[in-house]
Amino acid sequence: MLLDVGSVLGGIGLAVVAFVVVILVCVVILRLLAVILPSYEDRDAPAVAAEPDSSEEGAPSGPARVSDGTEERRQ
Repeated sequence: MLLDVGSVLGGIGLAVVAFVVVILVCVVILRLLAVILPSYEDRDAPAVAAEPDSSEEGAPSGPARVSDGTEERRQ
């Protein structure tokens, strides 16, 4: 017979092992990139430290809100 149980199970096992190997290689590559490349916090830290503090200038602190006009319609 062309497809016996042993070859089917061997093929499934080979596919599972190949999938695990591919995942492990991707994890290793991502770990190496994390070590080599600087993080966003480290990269932006000098620029953030060089900017003046916006709270001293009277600018509102916190995230900016964009109104879509629904608050004015409710009132």
